[in-house]
Amino acid sequence: MSMWHTWSFRIPLRADLDAVTLRVLEAVARDTAPAPEDLARLHPVVAHYLGNWTRLLTGEEPPFVGPPLRLSGHWSGDRVLAVDFSQHDDEFANGGYVLWAWALQLIARPGRGRVLIGHHAPDRDDLTWYPVVAGPDGVDEGRGRVLTWAEIERGWAEMLDDTSWATYPD
Repeated sequence: MSMWHTWSFRIPLRADLDAVTLRVLEAVARDTAPAPEDLARLHPVVAHYLGNWTRLLTGEEPPFVGPPLRLSGHWSGDRVLAVDFSQHDDEFANGGYVLWAWALQLIARPGRGRVLIGHHAPDRDDLTWYPVVAGPDGVDEGRGRVLTWAEIERGWAEMLDDTSWATYPD
């Protein structure tokens, strides 16, 4: 049985987020193509999705009313990324999960308390949505498993070091 993983996030962005990532996010939010040299500096899977934002809406029916990615807080310095995306389970299993891992490592670490950053559903046709919460120890994916910040950083570093992604999505 096919499923459509679905995410809806409002992520407070890390203050130390690199300028290239911010430029790409700003371009996508404005519905303009990111600079090819900026996309080339991102993980190949992330570049694949952000290079054409309609790829974030796999299986959704057009017409679309604009990119499913928005940025706010530009002038205050407290930037927030709002993003919605969906992937077929085969797409997720074949590398799409990298987009999820990328989103996790963008999250600003809460100083104290817990922050609801969004929801995830294993299937968009199922009304079971799991809350995704960031806290001082890491991110609770909503199923009783907390990914620690160290696990998130280590996992992302491993994905960056893995050269097998260079030809994605081939």
